[in-house]
Amino acid sequence: MHHKFKAFESSTYAHDGRVFGIHYGSGHLLGVMAREQLKVSSVTVQDQVFGEAVYEPGFTFVLAQFDGVLGLGFPQLAEELGSPVFDSMIAQGLLDEPVFSFYLKNGGSGSGGELLFGGVDETRFVPPIFWAPVTQKGYWQIRLDAVKVQGALSFCHRSNHGCQAVVDTGTSLIGGPARDIMILQQFLGGTPTATGEYLLDCARIKSLPVVSFLINGVEFSLTGEQYVRREMLNNKEICFSGFQSIDLPSPAGAVWILGDVFLSQFYSIYDRGQNRVGLAHLAGASKDIV
Repeated sequence: MHHKFKAFESSTYAHDGRVFGIHYGSGHLLGVMAREQLKVSSVTVQDQVFGEAVYEPGFTFVLAQFDGVLGLGFPQLAEELGSPVFDSMIAQGLLDEPVFSFYLKNGGSGSGGELLFGGVDETRFVPPIFWAPVTQKGYWQIRLDAVKVQGALSFCHRSNHGCQAVVDTGTSLIGGPARDIMILQQFLGGTPTATGEYLLDCARIKSLPVVSFLINGVEFSLTGEQYVRREMLNNKEICFSGFQSIDLPSPAGAVWILGDVFLSQFYSIYDRGQNRVGLAHLAGASKDIV
C-alpha cells in the first residue's frame, strides 16, 4: 500500500550505521540511519541525514495514507544527530527566507493542501498575520493565554502564566490536558467511546458553543461545524469531537496541541529567522479571528 525506498537502486545513497527507535503517540518503529540526496519539487538537498524505517509493528502505519514522516521541528527535537531537512535547506542556501508555511485544505471535494518552503503564499490568506514568539525550541511551541468556551468556561486562566501550545500539523485533532478535555467534552455533550474519542449528536452541531484560543492577545475561534469530524459508517453519519486528551509534560505549564482541526481553519507560518509562528485568516473564509 506504500511507496518504499530501495537503497540498492540509488547511486547517491550512503549507509550511516547508527540505529534508532521512535515511540509515537500511536505505534513505534525501529530503523537505521543513512544519507541521501533529497528532492522536494525543484529543490535538491545534498547529503541529507534520514532514518529508514525497518520494523513497524502494528497496523498504525499499515493503514495510514502516508509513506513516511518529514520532521519540521527544531534540531533539538531530532532523534539522532544530523541536520533536519529544513535546516539543510537553509544551510545550503536553497531558500529565499528561513520560513515555511502551510495551507491545509478545509473540507470540500478532493484532497490537498500546500506546504511552501522559503516564504508564504499570499493568495491563501488575508492580512494581517498575527505573530507569536516561540517559547521553547523543540516543537513549534508558543504561549497560549486562554482557551474559552462560549464565554462560560475557560482553561489556562487558572495560572497567570497561561498555558503552552504546540502548533503541529502531525496531530490530527486538538489536544489538551486530560482533565481539561474531560470537562470540555462534558460541556459539549460528548459521549466517550472505547477508543478514547467522544461522539457528539450530529443534529446539535449548529448549536454547539464556539471554542476560542487566545494567542498573544488575539482570539482564534472555531465553531461546532469547524471542530466536529463527520464520518460515514454503514450509510449513517457519525460525528466525533475534534478534541482529544494528550498529556504532554512541560516545565512551562500545561500544554495544548493545535493540530489539523485548528490549522485547517487558518494559514500558518513558521519563521526560523525570528523564531515565531504566524497565523492568518484564510482567503475566502468567514472571519474567525477577533
